[in-house]
Amino acid sequence: MKTAYEAGNALEAHMLQDVLRREDVEAGIHGEFLPGAIGELPAAGLVRLVVADEDYARARAVIECWETTSVADPAPMPAKRTPSRLVAAVAGLAIGIGGSYAYFRAPVMVDGIDYNRDGVLDVRWIRSPSGIAVEGRIDRNFDGKTDYIEYFDENGYIKHAEADNDFNGVFETRHQYSLGNVVATGVDTDGDGLPNLKSHYKHGVAVSTEYINPFSGQVFRVEHYDLGGVTRADVDTNADGKVDKRLIYSPAAEIVRTKQTEPAR
Repeated sequence: MKTAYEAGNALEAHMLQDVLRREDVEAGIHGEFLPGAIGELPAAGLVRLVVADEDYARARAVIECWETTSVADPAPMPAKRTPSRLVAAVAGLAIGIGGSYAYFRAPVMVDGIDYNRDGVLDVRWIRSPSGIAVEGRIDRNFDGKTDYIEYFDENGYIKHAEADNDFNGVFETRHQYSLGNVVATGVDTDGDGLPNLKSHYKHGVAVSTEYINPFSGQVFRVEHYDLGGVTRADVDTNADGKVDKRLIYSPAAEIVRTKQTEPAR
């Protein structure tokens, strides 16, 4: 096996894998989950497309063709008259900023994967002319509607995502990311536009969840986790906005001990 391409992220690798497959070149993805696992290290060199030795030359030809056609040079605007130096400088700066944004961030290319082979893309990647991912849209239950959207920064790293986890057309869940790992999640369970559950993560692993009273906006319960299992919960038993009791759980999720943390009023 030979490395045919080093991708900037897993989305790019999957997109190119699909491009190669349409040219009858089978490619595997190595290191797909390494960027998220190692956090702050860049993805370059970690996510690789590998092909059989005999397919290497053809794979490289397809990838080089894709690289050539996926980057479009912005056409210069014709000058109608000669402006003053100051106006020209300001106009040049504005055009440069706008051109740079369009080149690096404007969503103009769409590709993806049709997992269930029904002729409709289940995963769609929207990319700028420079090849940087802007959005990723996913139909997880194959009903033809997007129910998960990922948004990427100027480097192609995921910054936040939103999900419709009950598939009713409303995106009630929001995820925030940092260095490739989810750091916080908010869920609006009653449709009032405000999160009722807030979960916090460390290195992509859930460590706690806050339960919020939708009427008062105050936290009435905070659960703490270890490897997905609840270890303790701090509870506001009298709805005064302060937790006053701690519940200690066994590995079987049974309450084994309670502790008063604040004097009950």
